Amino acid sequence: MPPAMVQAEIKPPNIIFLLADDMGYGDLGCFGSPVIQSPNLDRLASDGVKLTQCYAASPNCSPSRAGILTGRHPYRVGMYDFARFEPLHIPVSEVTVAEQLKAAGYSTMFAGKWHCSGDFDSGEQPYPGDHGFDHWFANKSNFGKDPDDMLRNGKPVGPTEGWMSEIVVNEAMNWLDGRKDDAPFFTCLWFSEPHTPVLAADEFRNLYPDDEIKAHLDSLRKSGGPQVVRRETLKDPDLYFGCVSMLDHHIGRLLSYLEENGLDENTVIVFTSDNGPEHRTKTAFGSSGTLRGAKGHIHEGGIRVPGIVRWPGVVSAGSECDEPINGTDWLPTFSGIAGAALPDGRPLDGTNVLPALVKGEKLERETPLFWWLWHARGGFEVAMRDGDYKIAATMVPQSKPGDIADAKQPDGWTIMEFIRKADLDRFELFDLSKDPSEIRNLVSERPKRFNQLRRKMIDLHAEIRAEGPEYELVGKKKAESH
Repeated sequence: MPPAMVQAEIKPPNIIFLLADDMGYGDLGCFGSPVIQSPNLDRLASDGVKLTQCYAASPNCSPSRAGILTGRHPYRVGMYDFARFEPLHIPVSEVTVAEQLKAAGYSTMFAGKWHCSGDFDSGEQPYPGDHGFDHWFANKSNFGKDPDDMLRNGKPVGPTEGWMSEIVVNEAMNWLDGRKDDAPFFTCLWFSEPHTPVLAADEFRNLYPDDEIKAHLDSLRKSGGPQVVRRETLKDPDLYFGCVSMLDHHIGRLLSYLEENGLDENTVIVFTSDNGPEHRTKTAFGSSGTLRGAKGHIHEGGIRVPGIVRWPGVVSAGSECDEPINGTDWLPTFSGIAGAALPDGRPLDGTNVLPALVKGEKLERETPLFWWLWHARGGFEVAMRDGDYKIAATMVPQSKPGDIADAKQPDGWTIMEFIRKADLDRFELFDLSKDPSEIRNLVSERPKRFNQLRRKMIDLHAEIRAEGPEYELVGKKKAESH
């Protein structure tokens, strides 16, 4: 069954999209973790294809999610930050992947961390149901255990017992049990783990005795390189590792449910993360592997994340895909699986990646991969990848250009003015096929390629900036976390 999809007489496959939160590229056994036990996700990878160059649409939570849902760069949509500013939301004028699949005859369901609206509580901004999900069960940001702020189809649920991943998987299985039709289904399950608060049941923490993990702790503390500033005192590494293993366990429960109910053979499962690993908290033991940067960084450690796709009989089990695949690619890819025409009247930044997943073909992109976060850390806020080359740039002017802390607009500028008016400067150029850790800056060595990509980057940056809506971004939402 593949790319263009399918003859009409063949039932389109179900699609399950699993999204971890703040999971680094090196945080699973199948992606090289020397510590973390992730048997269920490792099995998912061995049964499907491992995406070695899988990218989040942003190094930050809410923009990344907006890119997944719309297939567009999050700044086109107006998701300029994590949802700490009240105006931020995905406009109902956007066409989401859930709306695409619903129109193609799919039943659609969402459970977990929404974080796509700055004003979740009032009901005045779009909820998942306004973006194409028939059934939804969501909270505004993240939690670890026993939430009291979940909404189901717009109605408060009250206190809910359980861990985040446990609750989300339970909701999915209950919804599947209650379905009264045999339409294909699309299920988005967005977990909080291993985002702060990093919590795990004792049975998963106990998988990591101190004497067995301490040999790896120094390398994990240094993951991401010198631009990743960690707290001097980190604590409870077993808590972080156990949190990942607990997520893996509950995903394993879902996989078992699919098998027991005969749903596994005709179901596409995608697993990935919304951005790279956190590095600023006391429990920040997430790993970028050998990549430069971490969450909030525009370098590879902030945006390259684990990626797995299983589609029995279509995707080769135990294979690897080395093509760059971005969060904005899932809408056109799932639309291709469902046989749905792409939304018109708007530029899409993603492309259908089925030819790479199914046949190992190289992808021809109309729009280069592009990332932009106005307050990114590490001294760079904008990046573009075109083929094997990646170019990064700093927004100028700013208060401390090049500083490795969060970028900040110049005195007297609003955030929106910074987004609208800043130019690009201080460029770096890397050949990721030879230098995935982004160590060797090629600007002076390859001036012709640099100038070509610099011009393309400036033009794309200007195009995205011109399309994005304008909001007043002042103040912070109390107790919000990204």
